[in-house]
Amino acid sequence: MGGVGEPAIVTEAVLTLMRCLKVPVQAHQAHKENGMVRVPFSRPLALRPAARAAALAVGLLASAAASAAPSVWVSVGSDAYRLLRMAGAGLEQVEMHRVPVQVPAEAGGLKTQQETLYLMRVDEAALPRLSSEVHERLKRCGGYVVHASREDGRQALARFRQTPVQPEAVSYKVDDEAEVNALLPQLQESQIRSTILNLSTAYKNRYYTTTGGVGASDDLVQTWKALAAGRDDVTVKRFDHPGWPQNSVVMTIRGTTKPKEIVVIGGHLDSTIGFTNENSIAPGADDDASGVASLQEVARVLLHSGYQPRRTIQFMAYAAEEVGLRGSAEIAADYQARGKKVVGVLQLDMTNYQGSSSDITLITDYTHAAQNDFLQKLARRYLPELTVNLSACGYACSDHASWTNRGFVASFPFEAPMGLHNPFIHTAQDTLAQSGDTASHALKFSRLALAYAVELGSDGPEPAPTPARLARR
Repeated sequence: MGGVGEPAIVTEAVLTLMRCLKVPVQAHQAHKENGMVRVPFSRPLALRPAARAAALAVGLLASAAASAAPSVWVSVGSDAYRLLRMAGAGLEQVEMHRVPVQVPAEAGGLKTQQETLYLMRVDEAALPRLSSEVHERLKRCGGYVVHASREDGRQALARFRQTPVQPEAVSYKVDDEAEVNALLPQLQESQIRSTILNLSTAYKNRYYTTTGGVGASDDLVQTWKALAAGRDDVTVKRFDHPGWPQNSVVMTIRGTTKPKEIVVIGGHLDSTIGFTNENSIAPGADDDASGVASLQEVARVLLHSGYQPRRTIQFMAYAAEEVGLRGSAEIAADYQARGKKVVGVLQLDMTNYQGSSSDITLITDYTHAAQNDFLQKLARRYLPELTVNLSACGYACSDHASWTNRGFVASFPFEAPMGLHNPFIHTAQDTLAQSGDTASHALKFSRLALAYAVELGSDGPEPAPTPARLARR
């Protein structure tokens, strides 16, 4: 979310205001373009708090001057709300909601505390700058969710106040050791590394409105279709989003005896550097080519081994996560509206930067406690050499929140404790080199995700034998 530092296109009046506020811009590099002025901002990390607020306010003015963006309904956490207030962003019809969240306790374990969320209408032009500030100042990602309407936002926040319910059909018993242990050695670091490298170098960026973002989605469809070749129980489809050109991509392995029960493993395909355009360099190697690569490797092994789940397993690469979780939000809303029975969701977003001695960090807020416990059981059983700890990431930090918003069970294993994660995300420096040109850390998440997919996907009655199934054994 490193959009601060990007050039802003402003009117001369706004440039005068910037100088009056003593916002440090590279004024000697300002030049006119079609009656406007292109002004490169100086990097804001050295600014004092007041100057940072002024820079943020001017950035919002600059965005508004460049194009009159529509207003949208969003929900934000209290810290992101303060940033919007400091910036003087136009906030309308603000509502305050209190919701319970679980966070790690100092003495160990978890504690429940109340978090304040705000629902409001805001100029859409303010949101890229907000994302940048959340990343730079709060040392975390996201910070807001875009809603279709005020009522949609109210319903989403109301669901956070309801007691989470474990799906009746789900057993969190670890009982498929033979199958999991046979598949785990087939996961390859080199495959994950190759996918990260391709996604982060084949396009200037994978932003949800650019040709690179569209191309990445189209290419992924073809890649996943190639993986599924020869499997008549597998489909690969685009999930179209009417509001922007980038599609989400969904691979479905149809369950044999419980096909209407669905296990979802997802990550987001788009990348950003904040204010992102066609020519912006946003490789997004860790955020989130690594998550897509981790889940793709799970899919590759399951497909090539001939594994047939009893429940349906879906792998998803979401569009438009970086702009308010929009892709996953539309999919989760669609699944809820159609009454789809999703028994569990696993989010893989940033898996390849080991920022601490911990191997896997489970996010506790806006996730499902019972499924988080299940993931810890899986790690103890199948990955005993790895360390697992707990952390909170704040409101709307990734796509798991979209599913939680709709009442589904979701979990989010992350690369490091929040604040110790990759500092290069949302910059042109988010490359594989920041992880030592290896995907060894991401492989850990593929291993956990494979155990999750098989343990949940294999529950149910034994399918009747057929010649095709016998041939795959």
